[in-house]
Amino acid sequence: MRVLVTRPSDQAAGTAKRLAALGHEALIAPVLEIFPTGAPVPDGPFDLVLATSAQAFAGGTAPPAIRGVAVACVGEKTARAARDAGFEVEFVAPRAEALVEWLIAEKKSGAALYLAGRERKPVLEQRLAGAGWRLELVETYDARPVASWPEEIVAALRHGRIDAVLHYSPRSAGAALALMGAAAARLSHFCLSSDVADRCRAIAPEATIFIASQPDEEALISLLGSAESRHGDRTA
Repeated sequence: MRVLVTRPSDQAAGTAKRLAALGHEALIAPVLEIFPTGAPVPDGPFDLVLATSAQAFAGGTAPPAIRGVAVACVGEKTARAARDAGFEVEFVAPRAEALVEWLIAEKKSGAALYLAGRERKPVLEQRLAGAGWRLELVETYDARPVASWPEEIVAALRHGRIDAVLHYSPRSAGAALALMGAAAARLSHFCLSSDVADRCRAIAPEATIFIASQPDEEALISLLGSAESRHGDRTA
């Protein structure tokens, strides 16, 4: 299957390798560009640094103000980025809700620095504030939509040389659908979660939309080889 991968370039390369190992052809066409904001990091003190994306550590090394503070984060990619930046990782959760549950159950309350993007779900802010945590937010990166795709991607869509697209978030799905135009109705849309699928339903036929059983890339990619998903069972 010829699959459009719309993640940022640094993340899309790993996805393309996974697809190739399964016999698929990946076409990389990011819909968002990541830019560090350069926002200063406060001195604290903090008990933990929190992050839900590897992009939180795009600035490189840990600032002196938080060097030595342990990280609790979402996803192994985020954990690797934190370690590369010089942090010790104390806990890795599969998703934001699980991170919150761990923080409340294991740490009770405390002071945390949340390194985040400008566009995000407010899960950590809302739930931790209600649990008595002092949370300081620093927006360390921004994701901006690309104005257009390369001509080879546009031509592949126009001539039917792409079969499917992977969608990871409502925002990136919306940006991808806008760039696809009429071609969106001809593709199979593999979505990380139901809220991502909801964005696709505004343009794509229901029969072309498939939802991963878990909000992770392994479950998302497994949909591509699921015979059931192509015959009407849209969750696998």
